[in-house]
Amino acid sequence: NGGIKRYRYDDLGRQVAREDEHGALTQYQWDSVGRLVRVVLPGGACREYSYNPYGKITAERDELGHVIRYEYADGLHLISRRINADGSQVKYRYDNARLLLTEIENEVGETYRLDYHPNGLIQQEIGFDGQRTAYIYDLNGNLQEKTEHGDDGSQLVTRYERDHAGRLVRKTLPDGNTVDYAYDRQGNLLSVDDGHWALAYEYDRQNRLTAEHQGWGTLRYGYDACGQLQHLRLPDNNRLVFNHAKGGHLASVALNG
Repeated sequence: NGGIKRYRYDDLGRQVAREDEHGALTQYQWDSVGRLVRVVLPGGACREYSYNPYGKITAERDELGHVIRYEYADGLHLISRRINADGSQVKYRYDNARLLLTEIENEVGETYRLDYHPNGLIQQEIGFDGQRTAYIYDLNGNLQEKTEHGDDGSQLVTRYERDHAGRLVRKTLPDGNTVDYAYDRQGNLLSVDDGHWALAYEYDRQNRLTAEHQGWGTLRYGYDACGQLQHLRLPDNNRLVFNHAKGGHLASVALNG
């Protein structure tokens, strides 16, 4: 329909307004240190945000006046509690030595737990539903194996194989099916093949993505002289045009513009 989305920015590059293809305007207000403090929605309703002296958000007020508050552990700047508008709470706990998140307690008292390897990588997580998932890594810290443990003692194992550069080249799913990944000499992803719907990618000499192919169609990307995305050709042959203001900020998006 030829609709155009428009964007405006201040002198510091912060987005101050966004207008959709129907003319609905959303405005953004920032404080002197670059923190978002208010969003004025189409129609005039507002969302407001408050912060502590360290830049951590302490309160969010939505357009209906509901307030969510955040508290932080003394001296750590780590969130310790979220208090919802209805008074319910989410609590966060950390280990004392490494300050890693170890537990989240939700509004109904269920817990989500995290255990870590000595190097700080997640060893296992136990979800709010009690589902346990364990992780194994190689010496470079790349994920090598993920095991999901069922309540009946069953295990679903996903394995990851990598090349000498640490790039994922094969993922073996719990059912034995595989997903293969290929790269060019520059390290750009060329293809993802699960045996059903293969994806293929093309790049230009600047390693910018120029085409994305799947069975149902192709996306084609074009760039301007500054390397910014200028247009996107969709599988149905419609075209999105991206216009940029001085400084490179996105100014508008037009359909078939």
